[in-house]
Amino acid sequence: MIDKEESNFKIVIDNILIYNLYIIIIGSLLLGISYILSVNGNSGLYNLFSKLWYPIFIPSFSLFFTAILIEAVLEKLVNRGNK
Repeated sequence: MIDKEESNFKIVIDNILIYNLYIIIIGSLLLGISYILSVNGNSGLYNLFSKLWYPIFIPSFSLFFTAILIEAVLEKLVNRGNK
């Protein structure tokens, strides 16, 4: 029964991280398009991107890299316990 609850929890966390990855990908595309447009003289999209940087993209990057760090540490601990 405990495995089932942990499994549901892991599924929810994985879904959150997948949505987070989509936000990062969309943000990188938005940055690339806004850079191209700002080089051509239209900086409206770049201004929008800079307004969204702190409230959306910084927490998204933080969550993404924190999840990677925690996963690496847990994997290292599990592998150490198996040896």
